[in-house]
Amino acid sequence: MRARSAMAVAALTALVLTLPVSTASATPATPRALPVGPGQATAPGAFVPIGLTRALDTRSDQENPAGAARKLQPGESFDVPLSAWQNHPPRELPVVPADATAVVVNVTATNTTAAGYLTVRRDGAMPGAPVTSTLNFEAGETVSNMITVAVDPRGANSSPQINVYNNAGTTDVVVDVLGYYAPSTPQRPGHRYDPVRPTRLADTRVEGGRLGRGGVVTANVARRDLGTADATAVVLNVTAVDPSTEGFVVAHPSSWPLPVEGSHLNYGPGRTVANQVVVPVGPEGTIEFFNTGSTDLVVDIVGYYGPSGHNLYSAVTEQARLLDTRPGAGAWAFSTLEFPVAGRSGVPDNATAVTLNVTATEPQADGHLAVFAADGTAARPSTSNLNFDAGRTVANGVAAQLGGNPGSVAVYHHAAGFTQVIADLTGWFVKG
Repeated sequence: MRARSAMAVAALTALVLTLPVSTASATPATPRALPVGPGQATAPGAFVPIGLTRALDTRSDQENPAGAARKLQPGESFDVPLSAWQNHPPRELPVVPADATAVVVNVTATNTTAAGYLTVRRDGAMPGAPVTSTLNFEAGETVSNMITVAVDPRGANSSPQINVYNNAGTTDVVVDVLGYYAPSTPQRPGHRYDPVRPTRLADTRVEGGRLGRGGVVTANVARRDLGTADATAVVLNVTAVDPSTEGFVVAHPSSWPLPVEGSHLNYGPGRTVANQVVVPVGPEGTIEFFNTGSTDLVVDIVGYYGPSGHNLYSAVTEQARLLDTRPGAGAWAFSTLEFPVAGRSGVPDNATAVTLNVTATEPQADGHLAVFAADGTAARPSTSNLNFDAGRTVANGVAAQLGGNPGSVAVYHHAAGFTQVIADLTGWFVKG
């Protein structure tokens, strides 16, 4: 999101992570909801990238289903139709079709007035407040996180919707749609996913120099050596390192114009922050990262979608906690945690990769986490998935390949003190 608020460097955020998300699998004419509950998931679907498309901006009279600018209130659960908006009938312009099973969104909290969290889920009518969260924030800061969410159908000729719950204080919320999963059709041939070994594509600390306002980094993402030569979209982890100002980063195919609104990563002075992004790939095979502040920028690739991909995606209907080091000491300094995924919480034994919401909380020192396949043979990659400061809670979406038997995930903890680590399952990939 292109932030309008001032960001503050603060101490500790309240921690709660993301739990209930429910699902929909449908045809365009007769959308129907699948069962909701632990172990339930959407039918496997292929991915359709759409670039940055705004579905909600509570600061705007127009980009808001309420028809008027207003913040989310404490404890409010807000339904978000996955549509663009106009100020005349029909107001809704669906950007996600009625038969979509899940959506990839970048969700941002800004103009926050208290420490709290947002929970992004399928169904706001589920009883009780969510017991987990998608992103945590302090008063006065802007925080983004990308998440994949099973969608709630609304009937034929209408876009499905998701729900955003605000825990505390008042906050503006922005939701940008990056793509969706749905059954493949001749008119809409979505593509399959393949993970790649996490690989660094760009690092301005090493070459190119620090980015200033208007600076651009170009990364070659369609590469034969990575197996991504025919990629139609890529999954990247983008990190702003040691920024000295407020700013944001927008990623787009090099042949496309800069989007008129939206962003992939927001940052503030003095705090290194990362976000996972999904970006379409144009015919030239490169992606540009446009920057508005002053920061170093790091770009890592973790996977791609394309004609040569092999895997379809199922989103869980209710997110499951796979790892929680509390109430113990947490991850030790410079240690690696491994935990099994396949065969748990509905994940099939033949799953090849998973999407997770990974959170570091109560860290005793600055550091980062790296998430990768726990195959026990290859060295851990020289990349990272999320960065944290001492005393702060930070979450980030992660797409992680599975390794070992059963399929498992490893988390490397790079910090001089203890950190509590939590991983929640949002979905999985299987060959199909």
